Amino acid sequence: MPRAKPFSPHPDIRSNRVGLAVADLQVVQWGHVRLLTELLGGCDTAIVALGSSQLHGVPGHPFTFDQKREMVQGIFGPAFKFVALQDIDASLETDDWINYVLSRIRSHDLPEPTDYYTGSAVDARHYTGHFASQNDEAVTNGQVTTYSSARTGRRLHIVDRSVTPHLQGREVRFLIENRDPDWKLYVPPKLWNYIERHYPPHLRTAIQAEEFPEDVPVGTRCILATDPYRTVQVLHDDGKWRPMRNRPDEKATWRPTNR
Repeated sequence: MPRAKPFSPHPDIRSNRVGLAVADLQVVQWGHVRLLTELLGGCDTAIVALGSSQLHGVPGHPFTFDQKREMVQGIFGPAFKFVALQDIDASLETDDWINYVLSRIRSHDLPEPTDYYTGSAVDARHYTGHFASQNDEAVTNGQVTTYSSARTGRRLHIVDRSVTPHLQGREVRFLIENRDPDWKLYVPPKLWNYIERHYPPHLRTAIQAEEFPEDVPVGTRCILATDPYRTVQVLHDDGKWRPMRNRPDEKATWRPTNR
């Protein structure tokens, strides 16, 4: 059977643009999918810079850089180039942040972005000095407003995500951590199982169950309905459930299940 040729788009399908989105993507939800879809449709090279990459497995930052990349690739395949960003001390009054972002992009031998995509006018303020100002010429196409700099040719795109079901990231994480099934209303179904398996179990409330659940990550906590003392049980590496101890060094140590 002949081997399939690697996919290559028709040479006339091009924009000569390089797009960038900067986001934490702690949980990839429908609003992110809409934003990234706009980026892909407008640019030949699509770069996603993932912020706060030095933090994971802690409140507000559940996933690692690799896990966030896996979620995006689970939806879009290998369409994006990824860059890891760490938090730095920068303010709106300086160019420190955008200079840092561009330096990280150059360090990956990626071309300099011509277009910036965001779902937030507040976030856009960090990038208007380099790409385009909201005082520049604007064109609105559907739910996307594009500002173009006549001087540099760069563009700023603000995507109105209100047309997609969305909550603030912290609100989605609250639902996940409290095991409220409504979190699935805001997250693509392809990611449901991944999030259930890889969300740090020590950040989630204990499962209330009639018997110990099977096929859950090491570190998952459970309280049996039949337990009169409401003892919290923790799943250990050996597959056994044991009561959670008072001393921190006696608790189950969580680690990503695919690392």
